[in-house]
Amino acid sequence: MSQRDGAFQQVVIERDIEVPMRDGVILRADVYRPADGRWPVLLKRTPYDKNLPFGTLVDLDPMTAVLDGFVVVIQDVRGRASSDGRHQPFDEREDGYDTVEWCAAQQWSDGNVGMYGSSYHGATQMAAASTRPPHLRAISPIQASSDYHEGRSYFGGAFELGALLTISLGTTAYGSFRFADLDKDELRRLRGEIGEVLETLPQVVLQLPLKQRLGRPDGVLSVLTPWFMDWVEKTNSDDPYWQSISLENRHHDMDVPSLHVSSWFDQFHVGTLRNYEGLRAGAATEEARDNQYLIVGPWNHYPPRTGGQGSIRVGDVDFGRAAKLNMDGVQLGWFGQRLKGEAGAFRQRKRVKLFVMGRNVWREEDEWPLARAVDTPLYLSATGDSGRLQWDEAGEHHAASYEYDPLDPVPTHGGAHLVLDSAVLQGPVVQTAIEERDDVLTFTTDPVSADTEVTGWVHADLRVSTSAVSTDFTVRLCDVHPDGTSVSVCDGIRRVGCEPDHAIDVRVGLGATSYVFLAGHRLRVQVSSSNSPRFDVNPNTGGRAWDSEEVVTAHQKVYFGGPDGSRLVLPVVPS
Repeated sequence: MSQRDGAFQQVVIERDIEVPMRDGVILRADVYRPADGRWPVLLKRTPYDKNLPFGTLVDLDPMTAVLDGFVVVIQDVRGRASSDGRHQPFDEREDGYDTVEWCAAQQWSDGNVGMYGSSYHGATQMAAASTRPPHLRAISPIQASSDYHEGRSYFGGAFELGALLTISLGTTAYGSFRFADLDKDELRRLRGEIGEVLETLPQVVLQLPLKQRLGRPDGVLSVLTPWFMDWVEKTNSDDPYWQSISLENRHHDMDVPSLHVSSWFDQFHVGTLRNYEGLRAGAATEEARDNQYLIVGPWNHYPPRTGGQGSIRVGDVDFGRAAKLNMDGVQLGWFGQRLKGEAGAFRQRKRVKLFVMGRNVWREEDEWPLARAVDTPLYLSATGDSGRLQWDEAGEHHAASYEYDPLDPVPTHGGAHLVLDSAVLQGPVVQTAIEERDDVLTFTTDPVSADTEVTGWVHADLRVSTSAVSTDFTVRLCDVHPDGTSVSVCDGIRRVGCEPDHAIDVRVGLGATSYVFLAGHRLRVQVSSSNSPRFDVNPNTGGRAWDSEEVVTAHQKVYFGGPDGSRLVLPVVPS
């Protein structure tokens, strides 16, 4: 039973309701609703099986929404769980449109439809919004990418191997067993292969060529998640495969108010911020442009759903109780205002709400990125054997070098990634073991005399050379506490082809952050060439780890000093 406006309502749950698509394929949905009346509808479309908690409860409790006066529809997308057809990841535009309009036409609907959900669920919202369904009134995409090549499958040209493997094998492959015509022995073999890969991931990703283990026609990826091979083979972002599902070139088609939610330590925060920026600047109508909102918290891939006691801890950092937003309440307020006309139900006063780390407080802003932030370079330099970062341009030319061995890569240790392996930490992590390696250069400032806020997009401009024909360069920004503890803030990678031993300029994007380096703390930059198992290792041969067994060790140099020297560029917010 539920109570709304003083009257009790019987709650009805209907399972596997058939929803026909324009091509005749039947998708199936569960409907949670009050027994009587017509209500606004909240739609979630999932590839993770609507009968499982991961597909139903991860971003909003449907019963909580029903008690608040909504109908909730949770649908298995095409070719997943109970729905018919062939699954093609992120190709959700037409099915999204058809499902929104089906929801609006049902006898329990008042014609107002919103969409919600995180990760792939966020992708389905953006895809549907790009078709402009007449009855779609609002969306709330959490952790939604803007482009499924860059920032999701690739980062700076490097393949997001660890995330795509663990997502494919850890969450997606099991949902494909229903569609695979396999006997018990084959099912047992494939389940065993999933376990072997996930349990030994850091070692598996160094068994080159990767396709020998991971790309076999009878292997688990080929049988259960064959689209993984598309992600591997289609390396060019201009490929029609990626362009057909990219959202960045469709922002101008969208006209729906949107509440974008992401986390500083989620792999998809880049895409979420790009979606917000793109729709604020270029949505189809002025009303839509004026009704884009953004929340970014200090979480990893899963924002907290409810409030209450306790604090948020990510990696090695506790961000306190303030970081624990009640996202169920935030979303229901958003949809209450947009779908039911409840003025003031959504309580965010300004368009942007950011959690400022270091100070560990929320702050509302009128814009993202902040116009008052000043891009400020920090120059790499050296004193003796010590790498230094300094606010003034380094005068004397220097170079520091290291050897990059693809078979002994720098391990993934923190960062905004989605490697679903408990041994591979996410978020802000103490970097002691990483900075002790010979293949990691570090450059450190003097202690800052006053709190220094960095809010916005971070990048590094490196002047480098390599003995290889192709290699990678990685950069990580860290906060060094007064006791010497170095904690990661943000990081990135860039894959380059080059002429051996010729200096080139390389820009490495580190994503975005909002972080205050407190007085007495120091800033540190790490420069290296690998981050495994998050990214596939570069063999330094011009080939790829997927195809090539041959590897060579690369001699890497980083140049600093003078106007062309290497630098980190920070969006510093004046105090």
